Amino acid sequence: MDLGKFNYSEEVIKGGMLLGGVSVLLTMTVYLVNVELMVEWWFGILNVLISMGLVIYLGINFRNISGGFLSFGKAFKFSFLVMFISYLVGIVFQILLYNIIDPSLPEVMKQLTVEMTVEMMENFGTPDEAIDAAIVGIEQGIEEGTTPLGILKSTPWGTLFIAIFALIASLFIKKNPPVSDRIN
Repeated sequence: MDLGKFNYSEEVIKGGMLLGGVSVLLTMTVYLVNVELMVEWWFGILNVLISMGLVIYLGINFRNISGGFLSFGKAFKFSFLVMFISYLVGIVFQILLYNIIDPSLPEVMKQLTVEMTVEMMENFGTPDEAIDAAIVGIEQGIEEGTTPLGILKSTPWGTLFIAIFALIASLFIKKNPPVSDRIN
């Protein structure tokens, strides 16, 4: 590739939109197939693993088209920006999903999450008072977390997680040029 025609911003936006699109597609597929899967713990882990794999792939591809080497700092910057753009896509999608596409979904997710949590806590022998307190917290968290303002309020935490995941991805993406052991 001709590095003179290389456009950093375009690569970042393209990567972020691709990552966001894959996440939206995965979520919509699960939503359409069986909404109950959306509250399963493994669905969140699967989503993170797919996203990390795609970010690493995009980062290595970026490294290759930008000359074959990329410092840790530049790999972090690229990964962070790609994931942040994807996160913005996700925010817009969540607002649309919970408030326009299916306004009843937060209530369904609240019921499913409460059922799963109560079952798990009962299996661990948790006292009824603790279960009741957990239910109140879950219900309140889902009610607040699925409103447009609630989704936007989670942005600082989301940005922190993006930074952590970008640090991890950068370990796989970075590649320093070989160092000569000859003294000039």
